[in-house]
Amino acid sequence: MSSRDLKDNEKEILDYESIARDEIAVIVNKENPLEDISMEQLEKIYTGKITEWQKLYD
Repeated sequence: MSSRDLKDNEKEILDYESIARDEIAVIVNKENPLEDISMEQLEKIYTGKITEWQKLYD
């Protein structure tokens, strides 16, 4: 993750995807069994398409 735009030379060597243009907060629940999350799932969380953890397991 980066809090700035990538430089041109960084864009050439890195795979990147913009998922948020504002602040990012990561909230961890130690009892949540989720061990992996995709970029698509993260995007849906930040855009409000997913609002319940259970929907990540479906």
